[in-house]
Amino acid sequence: MSQIFISYRREDSAGHAGRLEEALERHFGAHSVFRDVEDLLPGQPFPDALQARLQSADLVLVLIGPHWLSAERDGTPRLSLPDDYVRMEVTRALARDIPVVPVLLDDTPMPVAADLPADMRPLLQRHAVRVSDDGWADDVARLVAALDAALGGRRRVASQRRRVAALALALALAIGAAWWFAMPATPFPAGVWVADVRYHWGATHQERFEFERVGDAVHGSASFLGRPRALTDAHWDDGRLSFTTQSESVMDDESRVTTHRYLITRDGEQLKVRYSTSGGFDPAPPMVFQATRAP
Repeated sequence: MSQIFISYRREDSAGHAGRLEEALERHFGAHSVFRDVEDLLPGQPFPDALQARLQSADLVLVLIGPHWLSAERDGTPRLSLPDDYVRMEVTRALARDIPVVPVLLDDTPMPVAADLPADMRPLLQRHAVRVSDDGWADDVARLVAALDAALGGRRRVASQRRRVAALALALALAIGAAWWFAMPATPFPAGVWVADVRYHWGATHQERFEFERVGDAVHGSASFLGRPRALTDAHWDDGRLSFTTQSESVMDDESRVTTHRYLITRDGEQLKVRYSTSGGFDPAPPMVFQATRAP
């Protein structure tokens, strides 16, 4: 089954994206289309899931409506921000050898080079299609026909790759059956760990992580800017520790809560920490760092 990724801004084209997803799934099959947060299970780390979906996509549709360019965050154009999700979706899709199709909604013009950051400008070299409310049925039918043509060759190649992969998997399972069940389980990272973390605004702090496991329950804390925060939604499963913490920041008379998301795996004698945030005044771009056991 081909996988189609729809990139769009919620405040710009959420309605069009939903209608288009329904039309494409009627033609290409259920679960053939990914549409960001609408298709994520609760609790999934959004940046990691987004990257995984982009990596598995066969084609990306970039919906461009009247507010796609003008959307702002705190007075700054969102497309100029490196952590803007639309910018990340488009640039990562362009970096892969897959079709990326600009879809212009109603009378929205194609952006010009001066409107886009340099890493998004290759989008202007991709052939665009237009869909409108007035001619929706005919426009979507033409789009589906174009996608059929674009995906046809990729489906044949993917089918051949799946057959080869299935044979390789069967061979690997046969070879590994004798020792698979003897492999030791990844130990839970109990104890105290520390990491020197450089944040996107330039400051560096030594953060401290304390983990304890009682039965299936995980307890502990993770510091942010040197202040310990209690773990919430903590889970240990198959060598992966995931949890969130929260912090509150104040600007003028307004306060906002930032949610900090962590995914931790073993990396030899160290821990590999994947970190992202949401909410707050200035969400940090995702980053990865190492933690070592405290002396």
